[in-house]
Amino acid sequence: MSLRSILSTFGRKPSSVRPGTPSVHVTSRCKLHGHPDFQIRVSSSAVQPEDISFLLQFFEQRVAQGEKFRSGESLQVGWMFTMLEEGPAGFLRVLEPDMKVVPVKFVDSVDSTLMQLRNQKDVVGSLYPPVEPDFPSLRQSVVVNVNYKEASRILLTRNETVNAVDSGWWLSDLDDEASLEDPTRFIKTSLYQLGVHRPDLIQFFAVPVGLQVAVDGARISVLGPVEEVRQIPGSYLSELNKVRQRAISAGQASEG
Repeated sequence: MSLRSILSTFGRKPSSVRPGTPSVHVTSRCKLHGHPDFQIRVSSSAVQPEDISFLLQFFEQRVAQGEKFRSGESLQVGWMFTMLEEGPAGFLRVLEPDMKVVPVKFVDSVDSTLMQLRNQKDVVGSLYPPVEPDFPSLRQSVVVNVNYKEASRILLTRNETVNAVDSGWWLSDLDDEASLEDPTRFIKTSLYQLGVHRPDLIQFFAVPVGLQVAVDGARISVLGPVEEVRQIPGSYLSELNKVRQRAISAGQASEG
């Protein structure tokens, strides 16, 4: 099952959910259709209330349409691979990877799922002309430079996939000149492992095929086949660049 077909509505639903302290949220209408209700746990105040409502309403709508969900099934939300588990009082609990260890360890939370989905959509939504997000799966593979864990100047390239296990992503270290002529400087790993070691890069994973993301100091740019893609003023990516620039400027001032 996948949420990709309804991601265009993500974040547009009104909500009465209040963020802040750790909390558990449940659906209330699934049992009307003879189906267990769902339970999700949110621990971070960074999770947007409308995104919590979106996930709950998605389950209610799909159950109302006749879809059945069962304990032990997997569910892809954006790039995230989640699991359903029978919880207390007959609820179906949504679990997500802890994003800390390899192999995957599932925990009772949807924090990473919703925050990363929000950030990935906001990155793509920052671009003009508009493009649609293309969500890979964290189970798919990525080719990375051997220095990927510590590289500071990075080029992420999204190519056409060659098979179902390939995400199309390729990570180059712009400071590793030896890799230009040495293919052994690249290895294949999973997007999940890349996300564990480089959580700062997860937000770019839904940039579609044919584009590149260059991360170079204070500047994050998205490159098209011919020229740099414009960033909408005031958008997520535009504001992120401002924050990075201020941080670097503040660091340089303190060193002076």
